[in-house]
Amino acid sequence: MTGAAVIAASAVNGGQKTGSSYDICIYGATPGGVAAAVAAARSGATVLLLEESAHVGGIVSGGLTNTDIRKKGAVGGLFQEFVRRVREHYAKTYGADSQQVKICRGGHMFEPRVAELVFNNMLAGESRIRLLVRHRVVAARVKGADGREREAEPGRRFDGAQPQNVGEAGKLTSLIAEDLAQRGSRLTFSTRVFIDATYEGDLAALAGVPYRAGRESRETFGEPLAGCIYMRIGDRNPLPGSTGAADAGIQAFCFRFHVTQDAANSVPVEKPPGYNRDDYRAVLVDLRAGKAKRLQDIIQLYPMPNGKFEVNSDHPDGVTGVPSESLDLAEENWTWPEANAEERARIFRRYWSHNEGLMWLLQHDPEVPQSIRAEALQYGFPIDEFTDNRHRPHSLYVRQGRRIWGEYNFTQRDGDRDNATGLPKRKPDGIAVAEFEFDSHGATKFDPAHPGVREGYIFVPHEPIQIPYRVLVPQRVDGLLVPVACSASHVGYSTIRMEPVFMALGEACGIAAKTAIDARVEVRRVNVPTVQREILKRGGVILYEAQPLRPDGL
Repeated sequence: MTGAAVIAASAVNGGQKTGSSYDICIYGATPGGVAAAVAAARSGATVLLLEESAHVGGIVSGGLTNTDIRKKGAVGGLFQEFVRRVREHYAKTYGADSQQVKICRGGHMFEPRVAELVFNNMLAGESRIRLLVRHRVVAARVKGADGREREAEPGRRFDGAQPQNVGEAGKLTSLIAEDLAQRGSRLTFSTRVFIDATYEGDLAALAGVPYRAGRESRETFGEPLAGCIYMRIGDRNPLPGSTGAADAGIQAFCFRFHVTQDAANSVPVEKPPGYNRDDYRAVLVDLRAGKAKRLQDIIQLYPMPNGKFEVNSDHPDGVTGVPSESLDLAEENWTWPEANAEERARIFRRYWSHNEGLMWLLQHDPEVPQSIRAEALQYGFPIDEFTDNRHRPHSLYVRQGRRIWGEYNFTQRDGDRDNATGLPKRKPDGIAVAEFEFDSHGATKFDPAHPGVREGYIFVPHEPIQIPYRVLVPQRVDGLLVPVACSASHVGYSTIRMEPVFMALGEACGIAAKTAIDARVEVRRVNVPTVQREILKRGGVILYEAQPLRPDGL
C-alpha cells in the first residue's frame, strides 16, 4: 500500500466488515483508475481505490512502457503530469543531461518500476484517497425502481447490434470485496458513485450492466474494418478472404516484458513448464525459409533507460510478411473477459509459458540460426524489475475485455470526415480524444493459406476523434461510470484502448463523479459543460484538430 491516506477504519457488522463511508469507490488501480482517484480527490471527494493485484498502474507498471501516443498534444491533464513526473525522476536521479533522461524521451519511455513509483507517488500526494490492494470485488447490490435493495443480477452479454431491451434499471448502492490476503474476509462498501476502471469491466458486469465482448460484423454498424478481416500493415484495403463476419473473437494478448544485456543485472530466460515447441511452428517455417534473419524480425525491442529493452509482439511486415507469428497468442484468450479468477490464472500461466518459451526457443533451439541464437542469448530478465515475481511481469496485456453498452456507442464511423471541414464531427459532450490508429492485433491464429497477414490485424490511421461523455455511462445501472471497458464496437475500441486515453477518460470520470455528487444528480444527468470546463481548467484536452490527413489516410 502507498502513502494514500486511510480515511477511517472498518467496523465489524454481523461477522462481515462494513467499510467506512467514502464519496466515490473506484475498482481497478489501472492508469485510468489512478487518474479517476486523483481527479476526484482534487475535486474534494473522499475516495476508496480497490485493486485486485498487489500493484498499481495496470499494464503500464506491468511492462507497457513505450507510450502509445502519436499527437502528444491530444492528451493532457493527469497523463501529462505522469509524463512530467517520469522525466523529473530520471533528471533528479541521474542528472538533467544523463543518458537516462535522453532515452526516456521527455517521459514517454521508462522502466516498469519507475512507472509504478510515479503512480504510487501520485496517489500518496492525495490525503483523501485510501488504497486497498489485494481486494477482489465479488458481488454488488442495487436499488430497484421499487426502492428495495437487492443483490444485483449479473449483466447480460449482447454481442452484435444494440439491444432493444436490457431489463429494469437500478442504482448501484454497494459492493462486496474479498480480502485476498485473508481468504473468507469480506468488506462491504457503500458510496455515492462507483467507477469501474478494470480492463475487463468486472464491476459493471456484476452490477447488471449489459455488455459485449466479440467482434461485430461489417454490416452491424457499417464499419469497413469490422469482422473477419485480412489486411497488410500499411494498407487500407482488405484482402481476399475478408468476410466481415461477426464472431466471439477478441484481439490477441501478450506480455510486454523487459530484458537487458547487462549480465550483472539479469537472470536467464528459462524453458518454462508446459513448453510446446509446436506453438512456434510458423516461426520455425520463417526461419527455415531464411525469411527471418535477425532477432528483431521476430520480436520488437524498444530501448529503455538503464540498458533495458521493452519487448512486444511483432506484426507481419507489409512487404515481407514476416514474422508469421510472434508473442501474440490468438484465440486462447477469447474466454478471458468473462472468466473467473481461476480461469484467468490458467490463461495467464499459458500466455507466460508461450512468451518465455519463444524467447527460450530463440536462444537454444538448434533449428534457429546460430547468429540469432547468439543475439538472443545476450538478453535476460532485469533483476531490479518485478522483484516479487521472479523478475517476470505481473500483468498480462489485456488489450480488450468486456465493452459495456452505454448511452453512446463509439464505432469506426465516428472517424468519418465532415464534408465541410474534412475532420470528424465534433461532439457536444466531448471529454477526451482518441488519436492513435484503429489498431487491433490478430484475433485468430496464423493460417498458412493467408501468408503475410494475421486475421483480425488492422492498423489504420485517422484524424483525432472526440470521445463523448456518454460512452462512460452504462445503460440500466445508475451510480456508475466506466472509463476503460467503455461503450464501443470492436473497431471503435481499437483506437480508444491506449493508456493515455484511459487516463483522460478516468480523469473525466473522477471530475464528473464529484460534480454529480455536488449537484445531487445521477452521473448520467450531470451537467457535461461543467465537467468540460473543469477538464480544460486542469490542462486536459477535449478537442484536438489539425491539418487533415491526405485522402489516402497517410
